[in-house]
Amino acid sequence: MIIFFILLLIVPCFFIKRQTDSKSVMNYNSTTCLKGILCLFVMFHNLALDYYPNDDSVLRLIAEHSGGVAVGLFFFLSAYGIIRAYQEKGNKFLLKLIFVNVIKLYIISVAINLLIYFVYFQGALSTQDTVLRILNLDIFNNFNRMNRHGWFIPTIIGMYLIFALVYYLCGKLKTNKKFIIAGVILSVIAIGLRVAAIIFDNGGMYTREITAFATGTLYATFYNQINEFFKKYFWWCFGITLIGMIVGFFTYEPLSTHAAALLLITLAQKISWENKVAYFLGKICLGVYLFLYFSTLTLTSYVNNPYLWMLLNAGFILELSIILYAIEILIKKIIKFFINKRNATNKNKISIS
Repeated sequence: MIIFFILLLIVPCFFIKRQTDSKSVMNYNSTTCLKGILCLFVMFHNLALDYYPNDDSVLRLIAEHSGGVAVGLFFFLSAYGIIRAYQEKGNKFLLKLIFVNVIKLYIISVAINLLIYFVYFQGALSTQDTVLRILNLDIFNNFNRMNRHGWFIPTIIGMYLIFALVYYLCGKLKTNKKFIIAGVILSVIAIGLRVAAIIFDNGGMYTREITAFATGTLYATFYNQINEFFKKYFWWCFGITLIGMIVGFFTYEPLSTHAAALLLITLAQKISWENKVAYFLGKICLGVYLFLYFSTLTLTSYVNNPYLWMLLNAGFILELSIILYAIEILIKKIIKFFINKRNATNKNKISIS
């Protein structure tokens, strides 16, 4: 477990540099790099917990909570990125981005579910159980999944769709009001799920992820005002959010997630995470999350040394993620080719007529 703790302290240091442009605070490149760093945290978090399932030390507690916080921050950055994209490119781009993301996430996750099923579970499950697991319909299957680490796919798809629905139903309201309403509704849903979790003793019921998504929505909506406040009171914000994150680690994990999100905003006033390695990791992070379970299933019985096992898993996961990213790029190029071809054909028809 000590190896995870060392990585937790060292990895972020390789990507830090001084922030020199206030306009680039939490821009696309910076948030993509942050996603790359966070995916490393999540990867080593899961590998550490898989290899040391019965460890009850403080280091395991830190490993467990830091991975959860990293996942929450990923939801925070996803919501923030959607709204910032809207602010730059407009209404049509927002809805297109949401639905393209939903379709892409779903197809990729189902494909990896099929891979896991045919390699490891073929014939071991009932037909109904198999179909529900492959299609990510675990909510109808007592939360049993084909991909143990793929739970976030239906969660974030649900949030994307709720956000799009709220935006559409709000009609002619000003854009900022739509974003605020979406953030408030998501927060109310999270509180309701938390109450349900307490009543039915069913864990957190995604409270952390939904509220983090709502927080990202509100931060992007009031981007200038919040950045100005955090820049003006930097050291106060830094101290309070750092204390909040530490307290949350040992009391209530969603508290540490939101404190960490505010800490990120605070640090972004002085620090940039832009780095080519982190940026590339950010582009392939979806594969890192989705291939974790497949990798651990594949390598568990081959390696006994924990450090070598974690290293081999990390390498295998990154290799599969790069292949997936290359396939994504190829599909995008094929789609773009046919769209351009169709547009060219339409132009020729118009010119002839």
